[in-house]
Amino acid sequence: MKAMTRVLGRMWCAMLWVGMAGCAPDLIKDYPFDGELSGTGHFTAEAQGDGTTLSFVDATNKEGFVYVDLDKAEELSTGDALDKNTWELSFQRFTITLNGGGGGLGNVEAAVLLNADFDALTQAPADGYRKDGSEGVFTAVEGGWYYYDLGKHKLTAKTELTYVIHSTDDAYFKLQMVGYYDAAGTPANPSFRWAKIAPP
Repeated sequence: MKAMTRVLGRMWCAMLWVGMAGCAPDLIKDYPFDGELSGTGHFTAEAQGDGTTLSFVDATNKEGFVYVDLDKAEELSTGDALDKNTWELSFQRFTITLNGGGGGLGNVEAAVLLNADFDALTQAPADGYRKDGSEGVFTAVEGGWYYYDLGKHKLTAKTELTYVIHSTDDAYFKLQMVGYYDAAGTPANPSFRWAKIAPP
């Protein structure tokens, strides 16, 4: 009798577990990640009429990331970024991450050119590309993408650096960071100009 009770108890638990699993919540939709941004609207892309685009990112959230798909010139929500994996860059305050290496599951890589003529650059270099590792490309290569004034606690973009991004769609983009503040002087609003260029 005790053995039968144990068997019936196990069967009941199994049926209960199957029933619960059938209506289990979607963890991403019902329990979003800490710091997940609400929707999109944190990225703009303004064509400049010379083949380049000027973009502004609202990266003021201290926990969430803004995911940017350069191939489509659009922002991806956190859910879409994780599902589609088509983003090239993510922004969080002054941190810029590549979707590749330690920064993501994609194969995005970047070459960093010092003192290159941004406007004259029409073709991507054949080599010199790297993915994020223990340190990010935008963080570590050539000392990172910005200067930091310790006295004024202010960031200034290193406009002498040109980044060539090899995208998830196997395209190439040149990118130059422009600033870190919006028109009102609010920090964590990085801006950059960029354009598609020919492959190597």
